[in-house]
Amino acid sequence: MSINKEKSSRYHNRQHPSPRLPAMLPRYLVQTGFMVFYLWLIVQFTRWAASLQAAVPPSSPRPAAIDGFLPYNGLVGLRYWLSSGEWYPVHAAAALIVLAALLSALLLKRGFCSWVCPVFPLSEGLWRLGEKLLGRTFAPPFWLDLFLRTFKYLLLGFILQHVFFQGFPPLQAYLDSSRHQLADIRLLHFFQSPSMATVVIIALLAAACFFVQMAWCRYLCPYGALLGLVSLLSLVGVCRDPRRCIRCGLCSAKCPAWLPVMHKLRVRSPECFACYRCVHNCPAPGAVTLRAARRLVIPSLFFGLLLLGLFAAVDLYGRFEGRWQDERAPQAIHRQMVELKQE
Repeated sequence: MSINKEKSSRYHNRQHPSPRLPAMLPRYLVQTGFMVFYLWLIVQFTRWAASLQAAVPPSSPRPAAIDGFLPYNGLVGLRYWLSSGEWYPVHAAAALIVLAALLSALLLKRGFCSWVCPVFPLSEGLWRLGEKLLGRTFAPPFWLDLFLRTFKYLLLGFILQHVFFQGFPPLQAYLDSSRHQLADIRLLHFFQSPSMATVVIIALLAAACFFVQMAWCRYLCPYGALLGLVSLLSLVGVCRDPRRCIRCGLCSAKCPAWLPVMHKLRVRSPECFACYRCVHNCPAPGAVTLRAARRLVIPSLFFGLLLLGLFAAVDLYGRFEGRWQDERAPQAIHRQMVELKQE
């Protein structure tokens, strides 16, 4: 172990003729950009909903990208498209965003989770804060960790069964109901006036992420579970070159998913986030890389551009097909909101 530490130190202190771009920097920049975008979306949507609530014509159209916060509705819309060949006109952007996330998992592993999802940086921030304040994070025993990881797949199975294994008439009835039509308004009200149970559950989840590394993503997120299963088909993955590896163990130690990167030639696990932490922390240049088909090295900057390009392409497709914006008039949505309030 001391020899490995000496090798690691020697690689850290080596002077490179041309400094490399830190592998984590592009991810942090993309994450920050998306978080700013999400805050803007929430503010715009809140103002739009408040105008409708007051029966005042909104000064700006509804921000369609807010549908990204409705993954269940997106899955239902995707099922409708697969069954009918048409996009359902209400919350079609939700289905397109889910489709983009699935494509990203197929092409770029779980890059959506670690680069785009707003929950990931919050969970990562809590974990790193806990590690800094407590000096460590807490890992459950292997048997308990394995048992807890089944929960997100059970949740995913329940959701998929409900979405894809029901008849078309019940699906159409759900899409036509206020549960789907006003899902965004319901979600806004849910967070604007949370119950005590909601506050307690959110506090418990935050505490879990503080003490246990990426607890929400690891144990409970069904969206991540779905993307992880799809990512098993991806040709992209973290690869380790045994000729360059100095076996210092930093790649495994820094992995947020607790994957044994140092003992793998290629990481195939559905838990891999493609977050580049293992690449960034490897002291031996070229020993740990993200590759396509084990050959083409994908720098984190290029990875981020590919991910952004994919979502931009889906956005443009939706706008070109006229399916990005909700087709309902504000007056119709206002009537539905009044009916919802009277329920």
